[in-house]
Amino acid sequence: MTELILTIISIEAVTELIFRAGPLQSSREWLIEKTPRLDFPGYGHLLECKYCVSFWVGLFFALGYLFFLENKAFLCFLYVVSFHRLSNLLHLPFSYLRDKQLNLRIERNRRG
Repeated sequence: MTELILTIISIEAVTELIFRAGPLQSSREWLIEKTPRLDFPGYGHLLECKYCVSFWVGLFFALGYLFFLENKAFLCFLYVVSFHRLSNLLHLPFSYLRDKQLNLRIERNRRG
């Protein structure tokens, strides 16, 4: 069950990386430019649609889950990507608390 949860988190994480990671954007744009057949009028290019990309990433990971789950490299990749995504989710509340603390300090200095 752990591997299934890691796979699901990894699908979401890789989809986000494809759309948000700066170093991957030039490769993604290059692929969009080189694959005009994947551009559908009225819908856009498949690599510009998060829903479409997550489907293909999910298919890739499902095949990995079915055929390579015993492979240590695949499992390591699942753990790394899942830890990366979960740590990013943990950053949000800490960033919020830090901003809140800074705002309190600024207000305190204005009154004083």
